Parts: sequence; C-alpha cells; structure tokens
Amino acid sequence: DIWPLHLFFDSPPTLNAAIDLYATVEILPRKDKRILLTSGDLGLSYNFPSLSAVPDNHPLELIVRTLKFYRPKSGLEIFTDCRAPQGSGIGGSSALSIALNGALNRLTGRGYRRAEMIEIAKNIETQVIKVPAGCQDYYPAMYGGVRKVLPGIRRTETQKYAISPAELTRHFVLCYTGKPRNSGINNWDVTKKAVDGNKTVIRHLKSIRDCAVEMERALSRGHLKSLAPIFAREWKARKQLAPNISTPQMDRLMRAAQKKGALAGKVCGAGGGGCVAFIVPPAKKQSVIDELTAKGGQVLPFRFVSRGLRH
Repeated sequence: DIWPLHLFFDSPPTLNAAIDLYATVEILPRKDKRILLTSGDLGLSYNFPSLSAVPDNHPLELIVRTLKFYRPKSGLEIFTDCRAPQGSGIGGSSALSIALNGALNRLTGRGYRRAEMIEIAKNIETQVIKVPAGCQDYYPAMYGGVRKVLPGIRRTETQKYAISPAELTRHFVLCYTGKPRNSGINNWDVTKKAVDGNKTVIRHLKSIRDCAVEMERALSRGHLKSLAPIFAREWKARKQLAPNISTPQMDRLMRAAQKKGALAGKVCGAGGGGCVAFIVPPAKKQSVIDELTAKGGQVLPFRFVSRGLRH
C-alpha cells in the first residue's frame, strides 16, 4: 500500500481488520492560549503557553503536527491513550492519528470527509517518520470491520466483508514479542529495492500479491478454513524481503505455537519485532495462548470489531 509499489503489481488488495485495542482522544477547549498535552499510555505530559511555542521536534510529534495542521483558535487540553503497545505493528499510531483527526476536525469545524482525513493522517505520518507511509492502517481505524483496501490509479477504495467479527476472533491469537521496531525503516528498505529493480525482492513481493488476491477470494466467500495455508505462504515470502523482518524471539514463538496446534503465523506490520498473529483451531486456542505465555510472549486479549471512528 506504499506508493508507488502497488502500481508495480497491478494494485492488489490489502486485507486487514479492526480490533478493539482502541486509541482514544479527549479534547477540552480552554479560555486562554495554553496547550496541554498528555499521553496516558506513554506517561508523558507537556504544557506550553501557546500553539506557536510547541516545537515540531517533540516526543509527541504526531500529535503536535496534527494539532498545528488544524490550528485551533483557542488553547486546548488534549488527552490521548492507545491500548496497542508501542511498536507492536498493529496500527496503534494510525488509530491514534485517526482519532485525533476526527476530534480536531469536529472541534475546528473544518468539515473534512473521512477519505480526506486519511490522506491528512498519512501525510503527517510521513513527516514524522521521514520515509513514505502506507495507507492501509487508517482504514480499519476509520471505518471498522474486516475489509480490503484497494489503492488504485485514480483513488484508494475500500470494501467491508460480510464476515462475523466474533467468528473470526475465535480463530486468531495475537502475541506481542516485546521487541518494538521502526516500521518505516523496513518498509523503506523494501521500497527502495523494488524501485531499483531488485529481482529477489520483486519476486517475493509478487508472491505476497498472489497471496493477497487468493485470500481476498477466500474472505469474499466466507471460507475461513482456507486462510491458514495462504497466511503461511505470505509469511514465508515476507520474511525474505529483508534480513531483519523476522527475529529469533519471533521464530521461537512461531515454533512453540505450531507445536500446540497453531495452523499459521505471520508478523504484523513491517516486522523486526512487534506482534505476531496466529491462526488457530478454536479448540486449541487456549493451549496456544498458554504456550506463548510460557515462552515469554505477551498475548494480547482482543476482539475483531465492526466499529471504526466514533465521536
């Protein structure tokens, strides 16, 4: 979903889903010009006399740059919280960005449509991470549900699948490896190699594209039992894109889960740590959870949900 990669591979679908590890934003207008920023999950708090006094290069740069884009007329107290662990690869910063855009768009009366807010969020993230950002993480945060994202030549489109989030939840386990990674670096390395015509990277990206097309067919027909083999093939191709996409800890957890019945697993996001998602038979889900926990993984309780951005 990173421009221009999708154009090289006939704009295949990107498949993802919303989960209930929500990001929340609360904004309280002030009568003065002061800007108070508090991040609950990071345990950070800052106080500035005005918006112009807030530096761009800041530990909460994503929040600061979004705030400066909307330029509210009064001072504000902004409280944020994100339940996804930092660096987990499950789109926590993107969910936070969508929540922040939704709140500031409403507060300032800018009237941006949802598609416009996604573009704003993507471009601000690019300013923060200093390499091209993809768009797929914003769609489940904005619209909710299990969906496909189709980056095209004219615009990016999205479609929601008629799949029960509760049924899908029964088949998945999400494990945080406790090893945060910089997603921008891996993605940029792969993007550069593809643009430069690296045949090995292009071959593996074509395999990932084929998996996405095949999984899209399975999801559109509601064939959940068909997902695991595709999931496994996608991970086999993805981890060969760069040497640091998989880590020893992730490999250990993969082996441990599969010994207890997991059908397939793959990294979430760009890799290098973060979360691993496993497809499991519902009857063996608890055994897989227990084994991952025993091996040092942090299993994240979650549900797939239909809910997206709400005010």
